[in-house]
Amino acid sequence: MKNILMKHQWNFILYEENGKKIFSVVFYNSFVDTSKKFKLQGDELGYNIEQLKILAEDIRNNYEKYKAREITE
Repeated sequence: MKNILMKHQWNFILYEENGKKIFSVVFYNSFVDTSKKFKLQGDELGYNIEQLKILAEDIRNNYEKYKAREITE
């Protein structure tokens, strides 16, 4: 079951599922917006909303850097 921990409209949702924190980031495309899920690790697990906003932007701008952490179910 998903438990939403933090949400910033049109930016990200942080939720916990099966004891793991999942960070879902919105990616903006020309006609369709999509979201991708990433595993949080280390200090990121304790980030506040402002830090998560910065992280979401960094993920969008540097996708290759975070690609290995993407959850692709």
